[in-house]
Amino acid sequence: MKKSLLLVLNVVLLSAFTPAFAQNPPAPPKVLLIVREEIKPGMMGAHARHSADFVGVFNQLQTPNHRIAMVPVAGNENEVLYINGGDSFAELENITRTTDKQMEGANGSMRVKLDSLEKEAPAMHAAMRDMLAVYRPELSFNPGVILPQMRYFAVTTTRVRPGFDAAYQE
Repeated sequence: MKKSLLLVLNVVLLSAFTPAFAQNPPAPPKVLLIVREEIKPGMMGAHARHSADFVGVFNQLQTPNHRIAMVPVAGNENEVLYINGGDSFAELENITRTTDKQMEGANGSMRVKLDSLEKEAPAMHAAMRDMLAVYRPELSFNPGVILPQMRYFAVTTTRVRPGFDAAYQE
Protein backbone atom coordinates (compact mmCIF):
# COMPACT_ATOMS: atom_id res chain seq x y z
CA MET A 1 0.00 0.00 0.00
CA LYS A 2 2.80 2.42 0.89
CA LYS A 3 4.60 1.73 -2.41
CA SER A 4 1.49 2.44 -4.50
CA LEU A 5 0.78 5.62 -2.51
CA LEU A 6 4.39 6.73 -3.01
CA LEU A 7 4.12 5.99 -6.75
CA VAL A 8 0.92 8.03 -7.03
CA LEU A 9 2.53 10.91 -5.11
CA ASN A 10 5.57 10.85 -7.45
CA VAL A 11 3.36 10.88 -10.55
CA VAL A 12 1.33 13.81 -9.20
CA LEU A 13 4.46 15.80 -8.34
CA LEU A 14 6.08 15.09 -11.70
CA SER A 15 2.95 16.04 -13.61
CA ALA A 16 2.62 19.28 -11.65
CA PHE A 17 6.12 20.40 -12.63
CA THR A 18 6.27 19.05 -16.18
CA PRO A 19 5.37 21.56 -18.92
CA ALA A 20 3.60 18.85 -20.91
CA PHE A 21 1.05 18.54 -18.11
CA ALA A 22 0.89 22.18 -17.09
CA GLN A 23 -1.88 24.47 -18.26
CA ASN A 24 -1.18 26.95 -21.03
CA PRO A 25 -0.26 30.34 -19.62
CA PRO A 26 -2.92 33.03 -20.02
CA ALA A 27 -2.59 35.22 -23.08
CA PRO A 28 -2.13 38.96 -22.59
CA PRO A 29 -5.35 40.99 -22.60
CA LYS A 30 -6.51 42.01 -26.07
CA VAL A 31 -7.27 45.59 -25.03
CA LEU A 32 -5.56 47.79 -22.44
CA LEU A 33 -6.56 51.02 -20.79
CA ILE A 34 -3.31 52.71 -19.82
CA VAL A 35 -3.43 55.73 -17.52
CA ARG A 36 -0.19 57.69 -17.29
CA GLU A 37 0.11 60.11 -14.42
CA GLU A 38 2.96 62.55 -14.11
CA ILE A 39 3.36 63.41 -10.45
CA LYS A 40 4.61 66.82 -9.32
CA PRO A 41 8.15 66.77 -7.88
CA GLY A 42 8.17 65.97 -4.17
CA MET A 43 4.63 64.58 -4.23
CA MET A 44 5.35 60.89 -4.91
CA GLY A 45 4.96 59.88 -1.24
CA ALA A 46 1.64 61.69 -0.93
CA HIS A 47 0.54 60.18 -4.23
CA ALA A 48 1.40 56.66 -3.03
CA ARG A 49 -0.80 57.18 0.05
CA HIS A 50 -3.54 58.70 -2.10
CA SER A 51 -3.46 55.74 -4.51
CA ALA A 52 -3.54 53.25 -1.64
CA ASP A 53 -6.61 55.03 -0.26
CA PHE A 54 -8.31 54.72 -3.67
CA VAL A 55 -7.47 51.00 -3.74
CA GLY A 56 -9.10 50.69 -0.32
CA VAL A 57 -12.24 52.39 -1.62
CA PHE A 58 -12.32 50.11 -4.68
CA ASN A 59 -12.00 47.08 -2.38
CA GLN A 60 -14.73 48.26 -0.01
CA LEU A 61 -17.09 49.00 -2.90
CA GLN A 62 -16.12 45.66 -4.49
CA THR A 63 -15.62 47.25 -7.91
CA PRO A 64 -14.71 45.07 -10.90
CA ASN A 65 -11.77 47.41 -11.55
CA HIS A 66 -8.49 45.48 -11.34
CA ARG A 67 -5.37 47.32 -12.36
CA ILE A 68 -1.63 47.00 -12.25
CA ALA A 69 0.26 50.04 -10.98
CA MET A 70 3.82 50.56 -12.19
CA VAL A 71 6.59 53.02 -11.41
CA PRO A 72 9.85 53.20 -13.34
CA VAL A 73 13.02 51.72 -11.92
CA ALA A 74 14.96 54.02 -14.26
CA GLY A 75 13.95 57.19 -16.04
CA ASN A 76 11.26 59.63 -14.91
CA GLU A 77 10.84 58.96 -11.19
CA ASN A 78 7.70 61.11 -11.06
CA GLU A 79 5.62 58.90 -13.32
CA VAL A 80 3.04 56.20 -12.60
CA LEU A 81 1.31 53.91 -15.10
CA TYR A 82 -1.93 52.09 -14.34
CA ILE A 83 -2.97 49.26 -16.64
CA ASN A 84 -6.44 47.71 -16.86
CA GLY A 85 -6.91 44.81 -19.27
CA GLY A 86 -9.87 43.23 -21.00
CA ASP A 87 -10.80 41.03 -23.91
CA SER A 88 -12.69 43.83 -25.68
CA PHE A 89 -13.42 47.54 -25.61
CA ALA A 90 -16.93 46.65 -24.41
CA GLU A 91 -15.51 44.78 -21.41
CA LEU A 92 -13.31 47.74 -20.43
CA GLU A 93 -16.26 50.10 -20.85
CA ASN A 94 -18.42 47.86 -18.65
CA ILE A 95 -15.74 47.76 -15.95
CA THR A 96 -15.41 51.55 -16.04
CA ARG A 97 -19.18 52.17 -15.97
CA THR A 98 -19.77 49.71 -13.15
CA THR A 99 -16.94 51.24 -11.11
CA ASP A 100 -18.29 54.77 -11.74
CA LYS A 101 -21.82 53.71 -10.68
CA GLN A 102 -20.53 52.11 -7.49
CA MET A 103 -18.49 55.20 -6.67
CA GLU A 104 -21.44 57.53 -7.41
CA GLY A 105 -23.67 55.38 -5.18
CA ALA A 106 -21.33 55.65 -2.21
CA ASN A 107 -22.79 57.42 0.79
CA GLY A 108 -21.94 58.33 4.34
CA SER A 109 -18.29 58.13 5.33
CA MET A 110 -17.39 56.50 1.99
CA ARG A 111 -18.79 59.54 0.13
CA VAL A 112 -16.78 61.88 2.38
CA LYS A 113 -13.60 59.87 1.70
CA LEU A 114 -14.18 59.87 -2.08
CA ASP A 115 -14.85 63.62 -2.13
CA SER A 116 -11.65 64.21 -0.17
CA LEU A 117 -9.60 62.01 -2.51
CA GLU A 118 -11.00 63.75 -5.59
CA LYS A 119 -10.12 67.19 -4.15
CA GLU A 120 -6.54 66.09 -3.32
CA ALA A 121 -5.71 64.72 -6.79
CA PRO A 122 -5.12 67.97 -8.75
CA ALA A 123 -2.48 69.15 -6.28
CA MET A 124 -0.39 66.03 -6.98
CA HIS A 125 -0.62 65.68 -10.76
CA ALA A 126 1.40 67.67 -13.27
CA ALA A 127 -0.32 65.84 -16.15
CA MET A 128 -2.50 62.82 -16.86
CA ARG A 129 -3.09 60.93 -20.10
CA ASP A 130 -5.35 57.98 -20.90
CA MET A 131 -4.56 55.64 -23.76
CA LEU A 132 -6.35 52.64 -25.23
CA ALA A 133 -4.04 50.01 -26.69
CA VAL A 134 -4.72 46.86 -28.70
CA TYR A 135 -2.51 43.78 -28.37
CA ARG A 136 -0.82 43.02 -31.68
CA PRO A 137 1.17 39.77 -31.45
CA GLU A 138 2.55 40.22 -34.98
CA LEU A 139 4.34 43.39 -33.83
CA SER A 140 5.35 42.02 -30.44
CA PHE A 141 8.78 40.79 -29.46
CA ASN A 142 8.60 37.38 -27.77
CA PRO A 143 4.78 37.40 -27.42
CA GLY A 144 4.72 33.94 -25.80
CA VAL A 145 6.13 35.23 -22.51
CA ILE A 146 4.41 34.08 -19.32
CA LEU A 147 3.17 37.37 -17.83
CA PRO A 148 2.55 36.16 -14.25
CA GLN A 149 6.24 35.22 -14.00
CA MET A 150 7.53 38.63 -15.13
CA ARG A 151 8.90 41.16 -12.69
CA TYR A 152 10.23 43.81 -15.08
CA PHE A 153 9.55 44.90 -18.62
CA ALA A 154 10.17 47.87 -20.87
CA VAL A 155 7.48 50.15 -22.19
CA THR A 156 8.18 51.89 -25.48
CA THR A 157 5.72 54.39 -26.92
CA THR A 158 5.78 54.81 -30.68
CA ARG A 159 3.52 57.36 -32.33
CA VAL A 160 2.58 56.60 -35.91
CA ARG A 161 1.03 59.29 -38.08
CA PRO A 162 -2.44 58.56 -39.45
CA GLY A 163 -2.21 56.57 -42.67
CA PHE A 164 1.29 55.20 -41.95
CA ASP A 165 0.30 52.09 -39.99
CA ALA A 166 1.09 49.71 -42.88
CA ALA A 167 4.52 51.30 -43.42
CA TYR A 168 5.29 51.02 -39.72
CA GLN A 169 4.13 47.41 -39.64
CA GLU A 170 6.56 46.50 -42.45
